Amino acid sequence: MAAASGVARVIATPIEAGDLARGEQPSLFVAVFPWLQHSYEFKELVRGPHGSIDEAGFASHLADPLSSLPPRNMDFSPRKFYRDRSFQLKSGDCGRHLARVEINEQLVEDIQMRGAIDYTGFEVILTLGTEAFAIYTELAEIEKPRAMSDYRNLVLGIPTPPFGFPAQRGSPKPGDAKIEYVKELRPIKRLEVSEMTVAVVNRRSGMPSETASMLDRFDILSATKLTLGTSA
Repeated sequence: MAAASGVARVIATPIEAGDLARGEQPSLFVAVFPWLQHSYEFKELVRGPHGSIDEAGFASHLADPLSSLPPRNMDFSPRKFYRDRSFQLKSGDCGRHLARVEINEQLVEDIQMRGAIDYTGFEVILTLGTEAFAIYTELAEIEKPRAMSDYRNLVLGIPTPPFGFPAQRGSPKPGDAKIEYVKELRPIKRLEVSEMTVAVVNRRSGMPSETASMLDRFDILSATKLTLGTSA
């Protein structure tokens, strides 16, 4: 995409496999599984912009063990038919930055009953400018048909020093739909970044340790670094 002289533009650079295991830039790594949605263009279901967060933690690179993992009550995990972590993708004005990241408390959703319960998880909202949004949706194949057997995830690397996630809170009764304890949802972190990585991955078989690296958890199919540059 052409840009006027002196205007920031988005540069997408493929990352070599060996470079994924190097680097010393502290980052939040988030593994996103895109949800399926209906499309006016295709008969098949397509990959949507939003999704569930499978894994999250901090590391210096993809081969580094994850640390400072957000707390997770497995009684309210997808394995028990709850949705405790979610991801939203938006297009919007990010000013002089590539992306804006907002992390907030969010009520856990009971998938079977299709409603919120009185317990907190979290959401990650990624806002990208027009050019970055277009590149991201191409890399992630947003609005493209996806076979039911396609379980590819996205691993996002967001540069930031580690920060704390609050303890989960809510009703002592699992699955309580009466919102009594969580009266107010709180913001957790706001970030503005000028670069990030987007990797397309397949989950490896087996159960990794809690602090296993993203490379231990996923096979990397492709990886791209998005940065802001200035046109000549």
